[in-house]
Amino acid sequence: MGDSDSRLDWASNYGMWSRRNYLVATVGIAALSGCLGDDDEEGEGGEDLPSGVSQEEFESGPVPEVYMSAMSLGGEQRDPDDLNTKADVSFAEYEGAQEHSAHEPGRCCANCGDYIPDKNGDEFGACAEVEGYIDGEDWCTIYEELPEPEVPEGMSEAELATAEVPAEYRTASSQAGEERDPDDLRSQEEVNLMESVEAIADDIAMPGQSCGNCAEFIPDKNGDTWGACAAVEGYVAVEDWCSIWEHVSEEL
Repeated sequence: MGDSDSRLDWASNYGMWSRRNYLVATVGIAALSGCLGDDDEEGEGGEDLPSGVSQEEFESGPVPEVYMSAMSLGGEQRDPDDLNTKADVSFAEYEGAQEHSAHEPGRCCANCGDYIPDKNGDEFGACAEVEGYIDGEDWCTIYEELPEPEVPEGMSEAELATAEVPAEYRTASSQAGEERDPDDLRSQEEVNLMESVEAIADDIAMPGQSCGNCAEFIPDKNGDTWGACAAVEGYVAVEDWCSIWEHVSEEL
């Protein structure tokens, strides 16, 4: 989908707005946490650990049962007996990953084919190839790009953004349980739908955001590798992103 000048201006303004408000919100939350305290443990890198999870478990597992043999965004089943350690794959948070020679801008676990998004509301997911708890903002050297799905037969790429989705999606529920209303949807242009790798690389989206871990996303239901959205019209790919992104953890 091509970018127009107005879209680029919108993206630039949105990026500035997003970063500014993200920083303000982060500072506010940090201050509030300091006053009220937090039941979650804090990891070595300053990251809050899920309740009752030790640093060793966070790094090496075991992960909760719901992830043990779950399917990743790219359709790969996790084998708990055949996993890499985080050290083996130079596992790092996004900021640290940018210093690695193999990292490319915008790439993070949230748009990796091996990622398994949050399934229990603790804000962490897992990986089909790496042990331990995984955040969408993270990255490692075996990052696997999610290929863009093929345009359905009889349809042009330009039609994807406004096309009526297949019957399986029209009133389906998103992965966080929100039912899609085909008469109450936003256009992809309105929400600036684009590939998440590009959005993150351009500082429009925060690292760790993609449709794959959005509460509004409806994953592939008919084997064509496309999905849909409970709030946005047209075909939507798992590696996409838009301005109304909402972390799936918030609705689980």
